[in-house]
Amino acid sequence: MRDHQEDVTVTARRTGPGELLVRVVGELDIRTAAPTLRQLAGLLDDGAKLIRLDLTGVGFCDHAGLRALQALGVAAGPERVQIVAAHPSFDMILGLCGLETFLGYPAGAATCTG
Repeated sequence: MRDHQEDVTVTARRTGPGELLVRVVGELDIRTAAPTLRQLAGLLDDGAKLIRLDLTGVGFCDHAGLRALQALGVAAGPERVQIVAAHPSFDMILGLCGLETFLGYPAGAATCTG
């Protein structure tokens, strides 16, 4: 069986004490959601106090991907996981789900990291 984690790349860069900017690239779907969640949760287990997610490289996200991100936010605790940038398709899925904000990210925001 193929390991689908290779379909998603997670890169973390320290931006301050206990703070990480994490760029996720690939498709966040039923095949990749669980292994990606484990990788992101590992960053919290390793001592990150705040994870800022850049999802501009996630061109597709399905319900399983949203659930994985929600589970990460719930497990981490209030405001420890924030989405700071997202691909336009992520905005679309939030709108289809009727979500105005998700992990601090306002649906419809056109943001990018520098």
